[in-house]
Amino acid sequence: MILLSASVTGLILLNVVTRATDNAIYWVDEAAIYAMVWLVMIGASAIIRLRRGISVTIVEDMLSPAAKRISGILVDAGLLLLAGLLIWTSILWYDPAALIANDFDFAAFSGSTFNFIYQEPTNTLGLPKYLVWLVMPITAVTMTIHAATNLAERIAGQVTDFTGWED
Repeated sequence: MILLSASVTGLILLNVVTRATDNAIYWVDEAAIYAMVWLVMIGASAIIRLRRGISVTIVEDMLSPAAKRISGILVDAGLLLLAGLLIWTSILWYDPAALIANDFDFAAFSGSTFNFIYQEPTNTLGLPKYLVWLVMPITAVTMTIHAATNLAERIAGQVTDFTGWED
């Protein structure tokens, strides 16, 4: 996370300096955007595990302890469902079964599925987009693990308190 944050900051500063000197580096914008996307997606998964997401607790604060527990279970179950949907979407998107059926031949895969994920390069960096987009299935898997852990803890009544974890 620190490396990604430093990368985003460094790339944006590099972009500002090079543009100010009329020597803009054309690929810096795209690199900063992709680094930021990775940072946000990985951070979203971590936030779920730490239970630090933004929330409005007006209604929850008025609930009894038993109702709060049920509310928490529903929230954790909803997050687990969302994470499962992200895994399902990633499988549909990357389509590993069709890739295997086409012997990992990207051209044959694209021809048979009309899915060009493995052949499309990024605009300025020239990297294969499927490498940049790998953050989606990685986040989906880690988010599923975190949401399942949170749900299991909540059901068992042993919610981990991450207060002070920054120290």
